[in-house]
Amino acid sequence: MRKYTIIFLILVVYASCANDDDFGLESSQFVFSEQKWELVEMSGSFQNSETTSEEMEWQEYYIFSPEGTFIKTRIVDEKVAEATGTFEVVEYDNDLNHFLELTFETGNELAGNCTGDDKELLMYLTSTSISSLWMACDGPGLTYSLSKN
Repeated sequence: MRKYTIIFLILVVYASCANDDDFGLESSQFVFSEQKWELVEMSGSFQNSETTSEEMEWQEYYIFSPEGTFIKTRIVDEKVAEATGTFEVVEYDNDLNHFLELTFETGNELAGNCTGDDKELLMYLTSTSISSLWMACDGPGLTYSLSKN
């Protein structure tokens, strides 16, 4: 009986160590149903330069599918631009964060990145918030919130 008690305690300790930040990202896909992530905040390189809602320079959202594809939509002055491509969850050595790496097949001009290519990198902040890494090279800081799961 003592053996089963020890195994049970180990399982309880292991389960209690898991947290919401793990996201269950063992596989390359994290989307089990269609998800919509909306731009909720833009910031510049200056302190207190954050804008939200209608004050932002543009409105934008991603729709991620369980098949590993995405659609990115940007609305500027009532003009809609759209991009499509594929994504995967990636991790880097010595970094505890999880990232989404997007590869654009169409609409490359919407890729917010430092390299000018067809890739974009988003970092998980929480299970309902992601952020663009475009700000690393003087692009805007963009924060997205999960609005549909």
